[in-house]
Amino acid sequence: MKLYPSNLTDKIGFEIIKEATSTFAVSDLAKDWALSVFPSSKKDRVELLQKQTSEMIDVERDTDALPINELPDIESYLNQSKAKGSLIPLSAFVDILVVLSTSRFVKNFLKSRSENKPTLFALGENLIPLKEIEKEIRGKVSEQGSLKDDASPELQSIRRNLNKKRGDLRTAINRVMSKASKDGMTSDEGATIRNGRMVIPVLAEYKRKIQGFVHDVSSTGQTVYLEPVEALQLNNEIRQLEIEEQHEIERILKELTNYIRQNRKYIQQNYESLAEFDLIRAKARLSIKINGIIPILSESFDVHLKKTFNPHLLLKNMDLKKEDQENIIPLDLELLDDERCLVITGPNAGGKSVAMKTLGLCAIMNQSGYGIPAYESSELPVFKGIFVDMGDDQSIENDLSTFSSRLQWIRETQRELVEYSLVLIDEAASGTDPDEGSALYQAFLEKTCESPVKTILTTHHGGLKIFAHEFPMAINGSMEFDQATLSPTYVFKKGVPGSSYAFEIAQRMKLDADLLERARQLTGESKNKMESLITELEKKNQEAEDFKRRHQSIYDKSEAQKNRYEDKMKILEREREKIRTKALKEAKSIMDNANQRIEEAVQKIVEQKEYEKEKVKEIREDVKELHEEIDQELEVIEETVEEVNETEPPVIGDHVKFKDGHTSGELIEVKGKNAVVQADGLRIKTKFKNLVKTAAPKKQRQSRARSNVIIGDSSFLDKLIKPSLDLRGKRADEALNEVTHYLDSAIFRGLNQVELIHGRGDGILKDQIHRNLKKRTDIKRYYLSDEDQGGAGCTIVVIQD
Repeated sequence: MKLYPSNLTDKIGFEIIKEATSTFAVSDLAKDWALSVFPSSKKDRVELLQKQTSEMIDVERDTDALPINELPDIESYLNQSKAKGSLIPLSAFVDILVVLSTSRFVKNFLKSRSENKPTLFALGENLIPLKEIEKEIRGKVSEQGSLKDDASPELQSIRRNLNKKRGDLRTAINRVMSKASKDGMTSDEGATIRNGRMVIPVLAEYKRKIQGFVHDVSSTGQTVYLEPVEALQLNNEIRQLEIEEQHEIERILKELTNYIRQNRKYIQQNYESLAEFDLIRAKARLSIKINGIIPILSESFDVHLKKTFNPHLLLKNMDLKKEDQENIIPLDLELLDDERCLVITGPNAGGKSVAMKTLGLCAIMNQSGYGIPAYESSELPVFKGIFVDMGDDQSIENDLSTFSSRLQWIRETQRELVEYSLVLIDEAASGTDPDEGSALYQAFLEKTCESPVKTILTTHHGGLKIFAHEFPMAINGSMEFDQATLSPTYVFKKGVPGSSYAFEIAQRMKLDADLLERARQLTGESKNKMESLITELEKKNQEAEDFKRRHQSIYDKSEAQKNRYEDKMKILEREREKIRTKALKEAKSIMDNANQRIEEAVQKIVEQKEYEKEKVKEIREDVKELHEEIDQELEVIEETVEEVNETEPPVIGDHVKFKDGHTSGELIEVKGKNAVVQADGLRIKTKFKNLVKTAAPKKQRQSRARSNVIIGDSSFLDKLIKPSLDLRGKRADEALNEVTHYLDSAIFRGLNQVELIHGRGDGILKDQIHRNLKKRTDIKRYYLSDEDQGGAGCTIVVIQD
C-alpha cells in the first residue's frame, strides 16, 4: 500500500495504535511486529486479516482463553544450534520446551474449534507437534532448568558416587574441625570451600599444628583456610567425579542440541506461528478495549461511517482519570461512489481535522486487521493508497517554507497517486494569498476527481465552498456550531457549507463592538450576505435536527408501547388457549357422561318385557331433563370461550357480536374504522371497535334466535323504526347509499310504505333517487307526495306485499 509522506502514520495517529497494541503482546517478536504493522491494499488480504481478528475477538470473549501465556525468545538459541557439534545452554531447553508444548496446546485448542474459527484453524495448521523432542527434553531437563539425575545411566552413577564422597568428606572435615575447635585452634566460622575444595578455618598461629595444605588467607591475615590431610584424598576423588559429571552433562546437552539442530526449521516455524497468533490476539484485545467492530468492506467505493469515534482520542481519553475525561462526539460520514471530493468548513477548533483524521485512521486500522470503534453496519472500501497533507512541514535544512512544502506534497502526490486512493488535506490554501491558494487547490481537486479517488480537505476559504457546491463530483460538509452558546458541537453535517464564525467568536471573546462593526464593513456586503446565509441555513438545520430528535423520541416510545402490547397479547393468547382447552375438556366430559346416561335409559326400555306406557313416559322425561341440563352446562362453556375470544380482534369471516347489544352475525367487510356485519339477512354498518369475536352459534340455536334478532347498531335502529328518511343536505352518493340500507331494513321490518324526504332544490337528488327506485323489483310504485305533505320535496314509496 502506498503511504505518503513517510511520517503519515505518525501524523494520523496510527503510531499510537501500534504502541498500544504492543503492550498486549506477550512475546518480544510479536511486540516488534506490532510496532511494524503495515496496512494492505489487497482486498483478499484485508478480508483475511479481518476474519482473523473477528474470530480472535470471539475467542477472547469466551471462557476458554487461547493457551499462549508466555512465549520466550528462542531465535538466538536456534542460531547457536546451526553448527554441527555445537552446544546450547541448559536454560535454552526450558524456553524451547515452552514453545513446543504451547504449539501443541494451541493446535489442539483450534482443532476443537475448527468449525467456528476456520481462519484461525487454518493458521494453526502451520503448527507442527514435535512430541519426540518435547519428550526427550522433558525426560532430561527439569522445570527449574537443571539436568535431571536420571538424564543418563552414567550421570546417575556419577552423581550417586558424588553424593557418597561428599558425605564422607563432611564426616572427615567435621571430625578434624571438632578436635581443632576443642583445642581452640579454629575461628568461629564453619567449614567452607576454597578453589573447589572443602577447607577449615584455622587461626594463623596454629597452622603448623594441623597437617594439611593452606589454600587461602583471610584479609586480616589472622585466619588461614587449610585442607586437612584426612580430606585430601576425598577432595581429589570428588574433584575427579565433578569433572566426569561435567563431561557427561556436555555430552547430554550436545545430544539434545543435535535434536534441536535437526528440527530447527520446524521449531522456528512454530515459534513464528505462535508469535503471529500473539499479534492477532494483541490486535483483538486493543479492538475490544476501544469497543471496535469489523466494518463491512464496501463492494463499491462508498464510505459509510456510523457513530464512529476517533481511536486515537478514545485511547488517550481512557488513560485519563474519570473526572478528566472528555465527551468525545462520534462521526457520521457518508460518501457515495460518485462523491469524490468533500470540502469540510467550519470554525477553528470545531473538529474539522479530527473528522478527517478519523476516516484516515479507521481506514488504515481496517486494512491492518483492527476493529474500529463504530456502529456495526459501517462500511469502508479498500484504499490502494493514502496521501496526507497536514501540519507544518517547513524545512530549514531544505530552505522550504510551509507553503513550499505543501507545493512539494502536491507535486509528489500527483506523481504517486493511484486509483481508489484516499487523499486528506488539512487547512487547504493556507500560507499564501487566499484567492491564489484556493485556485491552486481547486485545480488540484479537479484533477484528482478525474479518477476514482476520495479527497477530503478542510478549509476556511469561500472559493472552495463554491467549488464544492458547483462541481458535480464534489460536496460541501461542515462542523455544526451552536449559535445559542457560540460554541462548536463537533457534529458533522453533510451537504451544508460551514461558516468560520470569526465575528461571532470574537463577540463571545468580548472584542470592542466598534472594532467588530468596522471588520464587518471591511469584509464587504456580498461576503457578509453569504456568511449570514450559511448561518441562517445552519440555524434552520439545527431546528430540523431538534424536531427530528423529538420525533424519534416519540417514535421510540410508541415502539416500546407496541412491543409491550404485543407481549401482553402473547400472554393473553396463551391464557386463552389454556381456558379454551380446559373448556373443551369439560364439554367432552359432559357429553361422555350424557351419552352414558342416555345409553342406560335406552337399556332400561329394552330390558322391559312389556313396554309399559308409564315407564316409557318416565324415561323420556329423564332424557328430556338430561338434555336441558347438558344445554345449560354447554351454554356456560360457550360463554367462557366467547369471553376469551374477545381478547383478539375479529377478521373478515369471523362470527362477531355487538358490545352494545346482543345481536351477532358474520363480519363481511372492514373499511378503516368502519365494518359491515351480515346478521339474519341484513347488512348492518357499525364501528369496528364496537365488535368482538365470538363463537358461531349452533344451527338449532340460530334457527330459534332468528325471530328474536336485536340489531346492535343503535343509530341504525332509529332509522328502521321511523316511517320516513330525511336526506336533505346530503351528497347524492351518500344519500343513495342510505336509501338502499333504509329500504332493505323497511322491507325486513314488514313496512308497507315509507317516505323519502329529499327537498325541492334543483331536483337533482330527487331524480337520482327516482332512477334508483325504478331499478328495484321489490318496490311496487313511488310518487311525489301531496303539497300539504311536502309536495315535490318528498317521495312516497310503496313496497311490494
